[in-house]
Amino acid sequence: MTLFKEIYADIKRKIENGVYKKGGVLPNEGELQKIYQVSRTTVRKAVEQLVEEKQVVRKKGVGLFVAPGISKQNILDMTGIIKTSTGLEPEKTQIKESYLRKAGVYYSKIFGIKENELIYYLSFLVFSEGERTYEKLILPLDYFPGFDPEILKVTAIIEAVNTGKMSVQDVYQDFQLTEATDEDCKQLEVATDFPVFKITNTFLDDRARVVAIEYKLQSALDTKYSIDFD
Repeated sequence: MTLFKEIYADIKRKIENGVYKKGGVLPNEGELQKIYQVSRTTVRKAVEQLVEEKQVVRKKGVGLFVAPGISKQNILDMTGIIKTSTGLEPEKTQIKESYLRKAGVYYSKIFGIKENELIYYLSFLVFSEGERTYEKLILPLDYFPGFDPEILKVTAIIEAVNTGKMSVQDVYQDFQLTEATDEDCKQLEVATDFPVFKITNTFLDDRARVVAIEYKLQSALDTKYSIDFD
């Protein structure tokens, strides 16, 4: 077996064994070069084979990631409900808040955890093609120990959610037209009581347990959606 194939096999084995989690960050080529004590060319050949097999995703200017078990397209296929008219990747993510709080009555019921257990509460803005989206992500601490909010700047929500203990297998999506709260207005830079689209994505594992919840809010007057009834 050639050297690059040995490296390829070792990385692939670590992905399969969960050392490198689905949707998680991989060491970059420079770091892999140091780990395996080989040339950059050898590392690159191993990585390229993993990319070709869709085991690894390369994001230009960002780094290497383990391919998620579920993708944005999977979400569209599973829900069949909401598709933005552009479909482009987010250009920029700005973290607004990131802290731990008690689950309380509401989220303890949703996640099936105790009221005093901790959950991550993250809010952030996503800017894409001139549009602004205000998002919130709720994650139980026990499911996502050591979660790094900075990952949201370089990877999609679905990939970030797949870095936890449980693998996402399904998504339930709810779509509402509602009035913006004061905080929504501030973040979306719209007038008080402005109409907004509110999308709730509930991520489920293979036992139908709720793994994470994402809320997305966008101006109803500036955002276009198409609905697939098939």
